[in-house]
Amino acid sequence: MTEDSGSDEAAIGQVLMTVAEAFRELDASGLEKVYADDADWMNAFGTTQHGRDAIVQYHEQLFDDPHFSQGEVVGEPEASIRSVSDDVAVAKTYVERKGQETQSGDELPRRHNHSHKVLARQDDGWVIVSEMYMDERQSQPLSEQ
Repeated sequence: MTEDSGSDEAAIGQVLMTVAEAFRELDASGLEKVYADDADWMNAFGTTQHGRDAIVQYHEQLFDDPHFSQGEVVGEPEASIRSVSDDVAVAKTYVERKGQETQSGDELPRRHNHSHKVLARQDDGWVIVSEMYMDERQSQPLSEQ
């Protein structure tokens, strides 16, 4: 980030809030502003999308899906931002969702969802160039077995 890293962090924070609000409100409008034209994206179930338009279209369909929209965000999302260079940053986020359903209508257990985002400064500001979501496993990690 630049010498004015406070404004960079605020701009990145706004990108993260735009994504968080989209999930909270189930509204994909505005997401076209936060993804790079050639961004790549993967959800916690291994679905991948490439390119801003495909990512936004996927979110529109996801938010319209009654099984997904049954769920709701629990509490406030958490985020951390790490500068990699003046023009690249990595953000990690965490949020919990409850009430989401499988495609067959069974309720999923509460999801403890993490994301890893790579952001780049482009001409029109900070955008997500790569994003991956993952859910915590309920099993013990190998280090604790």
